[in-house]
Amino acid sequence: MKSRMCSLGGLVVRSAIVLGTVAAVAAMAGCGGADGEELASSTTLDYQSPAWVGDSIYYLVGNATAYDSDSTTALRRIRVGGRPEEVAVAAPSCRNPDDLDAWAEELVAVSDHELGLLVPCSRAPVLALEQNPAAFVRQDVTSGSVTGVTPIDFGGWGVAWAADTQTVYAPTKSCPSGGIGRFAAGESNCFGGADPRFPVSAANGAIVYFTTRCGSDSAEPAGAYTVCRHGGSGRDTTIRRGVRDPWGLATNDERVVVAGELDGEAGLWLLEGGRIRKIALGDYRGVALSPDGTRIAAPLREEGWFSTRWSLRVITVRPE
Repeated sequence: MKSRMCSLGGLVVRSAIVLGTVAAVAAMAGCGGADGEELASSTTLDYQSPAWVGDSIYYLVGNATAYDSDSTTALRRIRVGGRPEEVAVAAPSCRNPDDLDAWAEELVAVSDHELGLLVPCSRAPVLALEQNPAAFVRQDVTSGSVTGVTPIDFGGWGVAWAADTQTVYAPTKSCPSGGIGRFAAGESNCFGGADPRFPVSAANGAIVYFTTRCGSDSAEPAGAYTVCRHGGSGRDTTIRRGVRDPWGLATNDERVVVAGELDGEAGLWLLEGGRIRKIALGDYRGVALSPDGTRIAAPLREEGWFSTRWSLRVITVRPE
């Protein structure tokens, strides 16, 4: 017989592992043996929008219990095997240039030393940001200085950065069909299907995103999304249909990782070479790939009987 420690609503429960099974007690505690390495955990804070820059994972920390008029996020970073560190958001609020207490709504890796932050232009709560002017701010992670600012009209979930064209991509209500806006050099134009979410930029110039209808394909049934690729030619092609409850995308050229529900199971899924592979099961709320594409960083939400537990995990993508 051996034992392990599990958090249960602020208490500590020692669960006996008898005959190799602790499923009932683990489910009560919200610690059912999740995949990968746990870097951080909390029952009062949630983890959002991971971005892998260099050897560090950057992520947002919010209030897991309520969103109100004072709800903002804090920026943190952690290295595998290290401890979380607070990081200052250098960008001022674009509504009041003298207000340096900025906060971020979305994160994306820009380069091996730059982080992109979507900074709202108001103090509206996170869940009320259906359509708000915002700024995409590039911040040097070494010096903390701002290296560029792109105004955008944000209205949705997720933001992408294309380094080759220095362009920001984000869902916007300014597009007639509610598509993805392409923001560069003070100009914008639109592409994509209805209800786009979580765009990501591939090294080959493609933008991969969730939508309820991709290109000329038929629309998804209610509640379902297609993983859609917008290529350099301007053509949209379907990668995978039938994703429900989508929470994030990451890509490394032809490798696409999905956080969402497929075939009735919530988890992380690898789409590559026309095939789909299950990486991990669970309610993952975001995803980021390491620069070499071999590891995944993802926040995991686990509901227990007495509390909800959040953890930031790193999972290695092993060869088949």
